[in-house]
Amino acid sequence: MFKKLGFYSKLGYKLIRKDTVNKNDYRKDYDQLAPTYKTWLDEMGQFTDRIINLDYLDKQEKIKILDFACGTGYISRGLLEKGIDCQIRAVDYSDKMLEGLKGLNDDRIKIVQSDGIEFLENTEERYDLIYIGWALPYFNYRVLFNLFRRVLKPDGLIKIIANIQGTLSGIEDIFMEVMYKNHGEVQKPMDIRFNLPKGKDGLARWFNQYGFEKMDLEEDEILFKFNNAEDLLDWLKKTGAIAGTSHIFKSYDLVREDLLEEIRKRKYRDGSYEINHKFAYGTFRLR
Repeated sequence: MFKKLGFYSKLGYKLIRKDTVNKNDYRKDYDQLAPTYKTWLDEMGQFTDRIINLDYLDKQEKIKILDFACGTGYISRGLLEKGIDCQIRAVDYSDKMLEGLKGLNDDRIKIVQSDGIEFLENTEERYDLIYIGWALPYFNYRVLFNLFRRVLKPDGLIKIIANIQGTLSGIEDIFMEVMYKNHGEVQKPMDIRFNLPKGKDGLARWFNQYGFEKMDLEEDEILFKFNNAEDLLDWLKKTGAIAGTSHIFKSYDLVREDLLEEIRKRKYRDGSYEINHKFAYGTFRLR
């Protein structure tokens, strides 16, 4: 018991000092998984499609759109395919994730490789519409939503799809157990769970604090099943679902077997290994 108290105290100290997995660590992971990110889109693109629309936007002239933390550009591509009169600014920190977009021959889109917060702090542009797909947990929402207010035009819209609390159920406990077991290999913890809203109502409360009105908002959950623990862990890694975790440990390879052991203990249900993904999506207007 005292050993665990000491372990958690050390983690708490690192969290207070902000000695945690950071934006550069996430960028490195997304640079590496860019070639396999299609695995995520193949499964979850159908849900992202639900926000790729211009609902509630009352404009006839050219629409200025920010695709924030755009990744490989799934949302931007979907918008361009609609043939709308628009100017899209697609911003992401990972140069490798942006490579696919850079080959587009379309003057309606401009690509920016930048940290998202730094871009918002320094841009002089104002947008009718901001898209943020799956990236919310990587940012402090208090900072982010204030900056979104800064760059949105009056009555501007935000369309979002985001992870919520309860997603990847049990995975945090698995990593905590492996961190405790391999405490000498732990470099820094992650604090991403603090940026997960409590369901769609929690997401609405976050937006409301910063002057955004809910236009529509839904919540959903999907369950993935795998034949073995190895397939589940590999899926989590190559889709980016656990991006950043490789930087928790000095050597990820040394703890892989312990992670698999915990997955076998905790995630086996009725003949398969299961993991859930829980999320909310909708539209908000700046009041």
